Amino acid sequence: MSRRKQRAKGEPKDLDLLPMMNLFVVLIPMLLLSAVFVELAVIRMGLPSDDAAPVAPAPTLGLSISIEEDRWIVRASELEERAIDRSAAASIETLRATLGDVTTRFPDNRDVVILSRPTTRYEDIISVMDVSRETGLENVSLLGAES
Repeated sequence: MSRRKQRAKGEPKDLDLLPMMNLFVVLIPMLLLSAVFVELAVIRMGLPSDDAAPVAPAPTLGLSISIEEDRWIVRASELEERAIDRSAAASIETLRATLGDVTTRFPDNRDVVILSRPTTRYEDIISVMDVSRETGLENVSLLGAES
């Protein structure tokens, strides 16, 4: 009973703050190290000099490949439209040869736009992109055509 009386009457014990201080000593530096305060992005811009003559932009070829259900259609502003039957055995080779002809006739052109429908299979888009890059058309853009 004497213990109960001492506790009830007893002196207040000091709080042990050392474990909490240890936690803060570890936690605060870890939070500061993992935080991202400011992300900087730099856009490099070059202004033309005063003595440089204005350069007219080169006309674009406007090369596009439309992926249809049964064929690929290759179009360009300075070329006649060419349809390649996809059911043929060597259709991908025909597309590769057609795009190779375009890159030899227009060596400065590196752009091609792939037009696909909402029902176009992903594998078909990737195969056309691969053929385009193999033939030197590195700037491939994808555009969704209406159904």
